[in-house]
Amino acid sequence: MTENQPPADSDKPDAISEQAIMWFVRLRAESVTVDERRLFQIWHQADPAHREAYAEITAFWEDADFHATLDAATLSPQISLNSKPVNSPRRRLDIAPGAKPLLAAAACLVIPALIYQPALSCWQADYCTAVGEIKTVQLSDGSQVTLNSGTALNVNMRNGRRYVQLARGEAFFEVQHDAQHPFQVDGRYSNTRVLGTRFVVKEDADSDTVSVVNGVVEVSRDRQNPATLNANDSMEVSARHQGEIRHQPADNATAWLKGSVSFDNVPLKKVIAEIGRYRRGSLIIRNQVLQDMKVSGRFDIRDTDKTLESLQQTLPIRIYRFTPWLVVIA
Repeated sequence: MTENQPPADSDKPDAISEQAIMWFVRLRAESVTVDERRLFQIWHQADPAHREAYAEITAFWEDADFHATLDAATLSPQISLNSKPVNSPRRRLDIAPGAKPLLAAAACLVIPALIYQPALSCWQADYCTAVGEIKTVQLSDGSQVTLNSGTALNVNMRNGRRYVQLARGEAFFEVQHDAQHPFQVDGRYSNTRVLGTRFVVKEDADSDTVSVVNGVVEVSRDRQNPATLNANDSMEVSARHQGEIRHQPADNATAWLKGSVSFDNVPLKKVIAEIGRYRRGSLIIRNQVLQDMKVSGRFDIRDTDKTLESLQQTLPIRIYRFTPWLVVIA
C-alpha cells in the first residue's frame, strides 16, 4: 500500500464504502496533492462498485435534506451567537427531530479521515508533527527547523549536501551560514536556496509561500529564473506561475511560533482553513457568500474553540458543533 492510498480493495460493500468516504474527505482537504488526485482516478476507474459508492457519498453530501437539517438545527444557549464564551465541556447542539441520522452520516465522513490523514505524509518522513503539535529539531549542520502543526520533512545532510524537502505543512528555518554548501528547501512547487538566513516555507493546496525574516534567499519554480527575496519579502509559487515579491511584516509569517495567526482582510474560507490546521476533524462553511467574507485580526491557535467563538461574536455567522470532529459554519 502506498502512503497516499486507502487500504486495498475488498469484495465487501462496507470496505468499498469506507474507501469512498476516505477519498471524498481527502479530495476536499486543502492539502490534497496532485499524486493523490491521480491515485483517486485509478481507484475510481478500477471497479464499477467504486464509482457507485463514491456517487452515493457525493449525492448524500449534496442532498437538500441534509442542508435543510442544518437550517433546522438550533444552537443551545451555551453557544448562541450573542453569548459570552463558556469553558464548560457540556456545550451541545439541540437537533431538530429526524436530523440525527443525517448528522450521524455526516460525522461518518469525518471520522475515517482522522485515522487516515496523519499517515499520509508521516509514514516516510524523517521529522513529523501531529495536529496541534509544534516542535524544533536541530540538523547535523547546526541549522534548526521548527515544524508547525501537521508538518512533515525529509532531510539529506550527507556528503556536504544540505537539502530539505517539505512534504507537508509549514516550517521555520534558521540556517547556519556555510558559503561552500548552500542550504536548499523544496516545497511542493517552490525551490529555495540560501547560505544562512531565517525564513518560513508554507505549503498549501495550490501554492507554496516563502517568507523571509532576515537575510537573503533565492526562490524559483522548477529552479528556473530565481527571484531574490530580502527581509520582510514573501512570494507565492504555484504549479503554473511564480508570483510577484510582496512586502509584509515578517511577524505575520512567524506569528504561529508564538501561538497565534494574523489576517488582514482575508476571505473567511482561508481563515477557517488555517485554523483547521491546528485541530482534528473538519470545519465546513455552508455557502460561498460566507466563504468570501473578509476577516482581519489575530487569533489564538492554542485554543481553536475559543477562536471559533471569537469569530462567532464578531461576524454574522453561527457555529454548529455536531460532534467534536465536525463543525459547520452557517
